[in-house]
Amino acid sequence: MGISFINSLMLAGLAAVVIPIIIHLLLKRKKKRLQFSTLQFFLKRDHQSSQRRRLRNWLLLALRLLIIALLVLAFARPYLTRSGAAGADHPRQQAIFALDLSASMHSVGSDGSRWAQAKEQIQKALSTLRPDDRVALVGCSTHADVLSGFVPPASLAKTLADLQPAYGTSDLGDGLRQAAKLAAMGDPNAITTIRVVSDLQQSACQNLASCPLSQELGVEVLSVGEFASSNLAITQMLVAPSDGTRPQLVAASFSDEESPEVAVEVTVDGKAASTHSIGLKSGASTNVELVLPALKPGWHDVKGSLRTRDALDIDNARYSTTFVPEPSHLLVVESQKGKRIFEEDSFFIRTALDPTDHSTRAVQRAYEIVQAAPEELASTLSVNRGAARFDLVILPGLKQLPSGAGNVLGAFVQSGGGLLLFLGEEVSANRYNSELRELLPAQIGNAESEPDVLSGWRIGTFDTNSVVFAAFGRPNSGDLHIPEFTRRRLLTAAEPASVLALFDDEVPLLISRSVGRGRVALMNTSANTRWNDWPKHKTFVPWLHGLANYLTQNATHVQPTNSFLAGEDFDIELGSAAARSVFTLRSPDGKDALVTADDQGRLRDLGTTLPGIYSLREKGGAEMRRFAVNVPPQESDLATVTPDQFQHQIVRVQQARATTLGGMLLASTRNQKELFAVLLLALLGLLFIETVMANRTLA
Repeated sequence: MGISFINSLMLAGLAAVVIPIIIHLLLKRKKKRLQFSTLQFFLKRDHQSSQRRRLRNWLLLALRLLIIALLVLAFARPYLTRSGAAGADHPRQQAIFALDLSASMHSVGSDGSRWAQAKEQIQKALSTLRPDDRVALVGCSTHADVLSGFVPPASLAKTLADLQPAYGTSDLGDGLRQAAKLAAMGDPNAITTIRVVSDLQQSACQNLASCPLSQELGVEVLSVGEFASSNLAITQMLVAPSDGTRPQLVAASFSDEESPEVAVEVTVDGKAASTHSIGLKSGASTNVELVLPALKPGWHDVKGSLRTRDALDIDNARYSTTFVPEPSHLLVVESQKGKRIFEEDSFFIRTALDPTDHSTRAVQRAYEIVQAAPEELASTLSVNRGAARFDLVILPGLKQLPSGAGNVLGAFVQSGGGLLLFLGEEVSANRYNSELRELLPAQIGNAESEPDVLSGWRIGTFDTNSVVFAAFGRPNSGDLHIPEFTRRRLLTAAEPASVLALFDDEVPLLISRSVGRGRVALMNTSANTRWNDWPKHKTFVPWLHGLANYLTQNATHVQPTNSFLAGEDFDIELGSAAARSVFTLRSPDGKDALVTADDQGRLRDLGTTLPGIYSLREKGGAEMRRFAVNVPPQESDLATVTPDQFQHQIVRVQQARATTLGGMLLASTRNQKELFAVLLLALLGLLFIETVMANRTLA
């Protein structure tokens, strides 16, 4: 132990000790000579009193000198420093390793694997510790977890041997927070240091300021990897877009230099489907359209791969799954059949529901469409007896309904079919109201034109909870208020009926009703562009698909979310019917695990850390769901910060003083014990004693 001073300049105040000496000399009692008859009775008494006064005066002088000295020493802030000598005086060490477990630690540079370097750094640090020192380990992944409490260095080496990095992101700020909690629970007399072992990826260092650390807690950075690494990656892949766009993937460059041309290979169910050649400039990205083969109904795996060798291999592949349902069978009645295809009344309907681009036809095709003339309606629907051949009938504004159409369509809807009616200039309101009176959700009136030749009607409100408009519940999914309508019919809603959409003046645009086991929808506009321009806008396709799904009562066309990121928390919704059921989950490495749904039919905490395709099967072995897990796109950017930049981002706070009596009397930190409070208490005691003695002396 050694004594040091925080404010050593205050020691100059010790010169003030001369003040009590001067006061003592000035106040020294002088003898006065008095005449008295005899002194024989006072000589002995006066000698004893003089000795006592002299002793008190010297004690008072010593007290006053000591008070001045203690006051000066207290403000000089003395403290005891611990000896750094080896042997018995060697301070105990506590090292908390915050180890980065993110996907970027899989990368390889000129110095080898970042993960191998990280383990080597920890082993080297462990070799410098003594057997009686203690170490702990915090794993920094999407969530920071304590992998090992305080143990001897040799025990942590065994834990580290079998540890592997994950495939998600990392938050080093959260890792520091967990390490600080461990430090608070450790030995307060030990020297505690947090040692961050990481490649210091920029995305992992964004939240360092959210975890303030004590000024007494040391942080040491053990950086691995290289400051800049060249890397290419597939950051996104959409196999079944919901907005009508073509399937595609996004390839990006995270390099400082332009990359040579690389091949992009697409495989479906393990078989090569297409190959593309792309070139990427520094920091650029490009979209690659996926050319997929015809797919049969059921689940399918799609994998996009970059044929290149770069710093990080695991992001050169991206996975996706798609489900091709059994197509719904649609019957479209076309009165203009035989004309040029774009002149047919149902042209936009058939194009939206069944695209003719054969390169993506099988993935996006959810409907099989049969076209028939009005006079063929009854004979075509007659095959529905028994097993239903058609799920939906669409009438795009017929001039004349065929004889007996009401009975045929009524039986079709009653048995569970769907009916979609469009209006138009040639529609006979009286014939529709008479022939289809048991089916129509509203009575049809006369046609009316827009109130202003320069501006037509717009869509006002619509039912966002309906399957019809489900595609527009997400941000940036399209603006339904853009299409313009120039003609419409006066409608009187029937009972019971549901108004699913209104014009901006609250006139019904889309009305539906249930009839028997089926549904009927009436659209207050034409199926072509004579009364509106909606078919020319991108929102027309997802809306029409939603309406077809609603009328066919088939929700399988709306694909659930089947793509997730490694390390993120997600649930698999199976529905209430699956509550407490046991399923088999097969991971990309072929291993099976039993999982149980909760009371709401959700699967949670599946432990899906490995990128690839996962398959969920029922107890009998039937496959019911597939989903893909991919590396987070931000892990592909291997740009790092320097150790100095890392340290500068850490926020330091003053350590809270102890509130116990012992802490107040002897405040201590990791390396020193302050004596300020002890000196002040001693000073107060001496002042009390000095006051008592001084009063007795004066008496």
